[in-house]
Amino acid sequence: MGSEAGGQDEVTILRDELATLRSQLEDAEAQRKEAEARALRAFAELDTVRRRAAGDQDRARDAGLDAAVLPVMTVYDDLRRALAAAEGSDPASIVPGVRAVMETLERNLEKLDIRRVGEVGDAFDPDQHEALTSAPLQEGAEPGTIADVFEAGFMRGDRLIRPARVVVYQDEA
Repeated sequence: MGSEAGGQDEVTILRDELATLRSQLEDAEAQRKEAEARALRAFAELDTVRRRAAGDQDRARDAGLDAAVLPVMTVYDDLRRALAAAEGSDPASIVPGVRAVMETLERNLEKLDIRRVGEVGDAFDPDQHEALTSAPLQEGAEPGTIADVFEAGFMRGDRLIRPARVVVYQDEA
């Protein structure tokens, strides 16, 4: 009978260990579910942050574009007034108004730290200018300098926005 009692003790011990292991497994499963829920919440929060950041970026880009367009709108209004004033009068009278509009535009561009590049007589620089063609060297002109400007170029700081499209005097050859 002693061996039967020893077997009972062993069964009891094994049942207790099994109950302990089941309890630990349930705890581990609960912790896994909790960690999974936290991970899902973190992913959802990250997605929300990404969407907000994209929206903020869009709003900032739009605000920047609005700030850049406002000076152009002033030029538009000035040109419209100049054209209205020129209708029915001497077309030559529009020149001073158009010149004033151009000066206003240049001032507005300066406020945005945008400067024009590519003036007649400047040395040709392939980093800032696009040579459309060349012209024969004229008296008093330097070879490799700009003879004519078809489109002005513009820079903001050290960054080229648009190259000047120019005609360049040929090298002596």
